[in-house]
Amino acid sequence: MSSSTDGNMVPSLQSRSTIDSFKSYTDRVDKVNYSSAGRKGRKILLLLRVLAKEFSGFLICLTVAFSTSVALFYWYYPHNLLPGGTAMTFFQAAYYTLLMIFFESPLQYVEDIRLSPLFFLLPILGLVTIAEGVVHLGNLLFQHKRYSKEWQKMIAETMEGHVIVCGLGNVGVRVVQHLKRFSETVVAIESNPDARFVGEVAGYEVPVLLGDVRDSKILEQASVSKAKAIIAVTDNDLANLEAAMTARELNPKIRVVIRMFDQKLAKKVEKFMGIEGAYSSSARSARLFAQAAISGNIIDSFEFGGTIINAVQLIVEPDTIIVGQTVDHLRNNYEVTVLCHESSEGVADWNPAPSTTLAVGDKLLIMTDRDGVGRLAPVSNKLALPRD
Repeated sequence: MSSSTDGNMVPSLQSRSTIDSFKSYTDRVDKVNYSSAGRKGRKILLLLRVLAKEFSGFLICLTVAFSTSVALFYWYYPHNLLPGGTAMTFFQAAYYTLLMIFFESPLQYVEDIRLSPLFFLLPILGLVTIAEGVVHLGNLLFQHKRYSKEWQKMIAETMEGHVIVCGLGNVGVRVVQHLKRFSETVVAIESNPDARFVGEVAGYEVPVLLGDVRDSKILEQASVSKAKAIIAVTDNDLANLEAAMTARELNPKIRVVIRMFDQKLAKKVEKFMGIEGAYSSSARSARLFAQAAISGNIIDSFEFGGTIINAVQLIVEPDTIIVGQTVDHLRNNYEVTVLCHESSEGVADWNPAPSTTLAVGDKLLIMTDRDGVGRLAPVSNKLALPRD
């Protein structure tokens, strides 16, 4: 099964439709312009998580050995061998243990079966600690710098609240791009190691796991139990569905969005299998092709309540009827919804005021039905006489 081929689909529309559908089910605020400081903070956090996970066993053993040694010195070391003949405090025991680990011997050797092994074992423990720590840490930092497959796997296993994208074809790579713009943390899964976009996605500092998206082990490596959503967009309907159901078994609360070529099946899957979104990219692109043939200004198209809604970009041209008119005039006379007004200077105003005056070079984002596209046709017609 290959998840890299997308046939004759329209990549940009597919990815936009899939990701927009996903975003309608998330609670995050759109943070397109997230700061470099925020990105750096997330990278440091991921690095610390990996280090904590990789060194967890070693640190537990070291902590147990250190604590046991401190307790033995505190309870059993003879008082008469200490300065002043006073009892050893807990902090003194910790200090002496630390010195012995690093090859210092501040305490006099005693023939006590409970203490004598410590004089030999603690320096060995220190030697192992230094050797293991330096070698392991150096290897991890080397893997991090190369962003190797091993490092990507380690990063994926430590993630929380992320989105898993299954399939890195033309659709999958653009889904990842959109998610990164939304400041989402992403893990990708691809079955084909030679897939075209594997290297590109890794370049976005997104971990890419190689394996079958239907394999529960791969999903576990992607921390599916801690993920907030999974988007399955391979070119295999069955693989997408199996990946979604396996993810739901491992994480009952995960949100699921899948791509399916069969529109009828997609609707049934969404209705009866508890999946938040199942979409046919071919059906969505066909609608856009048809609407674009009606007007070249249509930039997207979707269905709502049985009605086809079009997103139309309207540029105010010189010597047209709307130059000098207001947004309210456009809304009332042509029965359309103006979502955004961008001035010729590039200043965007979402939900512009009714009194906003339209000037040459302004851009409008308009939502309307099919009839509205026809009503807007005269807006672009040139006047017989130049308009002042």
